[in-house]
Amino acid sequence: MDVVLDSNVLFRILISQGDIIDLLFHPQLIIYAPKRLQEEFLNNRQEILSKSHISQREFNTLCAVLFSRIIFVPLEEYTQFLPQAKTILQAHEKDEDFVALTLLKHCKIWSYETRLLDLGFGILTKQISNDLLMEHIG
Repeated sequence: MDVVLDSNVLFRILISQGDIIDLLFHPQLIIYAPKRLQEEFLNNRQEILSKSHISQREFNTLCAVLFSRIIFVPLEEYTQFLPQAKTILQAHEKDEDFVALTLLKHCKIWSYETRLLDLGFGILTKQISNDLLMEHIG
């Protein structure tokens, strides 16, 4: 199963930890993200450290492990889908890269954003988990 990882899910993985980390490492899950997500994540280091109560060293280790599971896609690879993403999202510009990458990869965005879910582009953690379980059983 392929998904594009939304910012809010990546931040929640680090801050809340728990079962979602297990899902992130499911062998049947292929995770893509715009390259800018990695930069955004590292730029918010202090906020993540304060909310997650982990040390700088733990943060660096966890980032290395998390980033090793994500295929970061440069803008050049999905730029041709940005006009379509802008049209779909209208004024909701912050998710354009994610929708454009989703259009390129023909998959859903692993997200908690109601707007993305309502537009049919989002998929929740529980649904990913259920779909992977069904793939394993089926």
